[in-house]
Amino acid sequence: MEFLWDKNNTGHIGMHGVSPELAESVFWAGADNMHASQTRHRYLIEAEVDGRLYRLICDISASGTIYPITCFPL
Repeated sequence: MEFLWDKNNTGHIGMHGVSPELAESVFWAGADNMHASQTRHRYLIEAEVDGRLYRLICDISASGTIYPITCFPL
């Protein structure tokens, strides 16, 4: 699986104080407990990383590419 980063999603998560590396850590920490949304290919993941809880929302394409939409601390 590959993460797709561009100026839109890196800028957006950066406003929440989250780096791409941290967002990827949240994904892997919570991948076993992700929840599908009503929107096709969109998933919600909540996971603790370094003692703090985060929420990540991402799209996962049929080919397995992960596009993080937002990630923020809870």
